[in-house]
Amino acid sequence: MAADIGIVKLAVPGNVRRGSVARVRALVIHPQERVERQGGRSVDRNYRFVNRVVVTYLGREIAVIEPSTAVSENPTFTIPFRATEAGALKVTFVDSHGVKFEGTVEVKVT
Repeated sequence: MAADIGIVKLAVPGNVRRGSVARVRALVIHPQERVERQGGRSVDRNYRFVNRVVVTYLGREIAVIEPSTAVSENPTFTIPFRATEAGALKVTFVDSHGVKFEGTVEVKVT
């Protein structure tokens, strides 16, 4: 699994009507390591989890999500946005180590 960490998959509808609300579904392959306990004490580990998601459409930041450690492994987020014109939509995931994972998809407006 370590080799797959950071793969980002994005899905938007094939064609979106101008001015309508569409949804981007964003998935990142990430282990989401959280606090573990043994014998009632927390294990000393270097935990990793996605703690920030930034969505950019047409060069403008349209959403910032700051999830907690309660998010599952390989988290998926669905984010609505208003499709005003054709262009790039980018989702950036940042984990607790500061590592960034990015994906970009073209939004086609009719």
